Amino acid sequence: MNAIKTKHNLDFEAAPWECMGSIDESFIRFRIGTCEGLWRRADDAYEILAVTNDSPGNGHFDDVLEWFEFACKRDGIALRIMEVWNKKLKQHLIKKRGFSLYQYDHVIKRKFK
Repeated sequence: MNAIKTKHNLDFEAAPWECMGSIDESFIRFRIGTCEGLWRRADDAYEILAVTNDSPGNGHFDDVLEWFEFACKRDGIALRIMEVWNKKLKQHLIKKRGFSLYQYDHVIKRKFK
């Protein structure tokens, strides 16, 4: 039974990630609908390093944010999305999703409804 029901009623799936490169091995793979990526728990935030969507525009990224925001609110920590190189996405997260600039390419959200 899911802890929440997201916009598209999607499950949160996670699995270990076997790193074969220079990225920190503390990251965990996730999949929510057609979105997948890497996340980890830091001391003060859940950190998302990467997200891809096999079917852009289907709204599944909304479900990704719903899941992570639910967990952040539950655990009393922030949500940090790291290395947001897409300028349009960064502006969308800041102007429409309640994030603020954290470092040059990172954004953070500290308050959740």
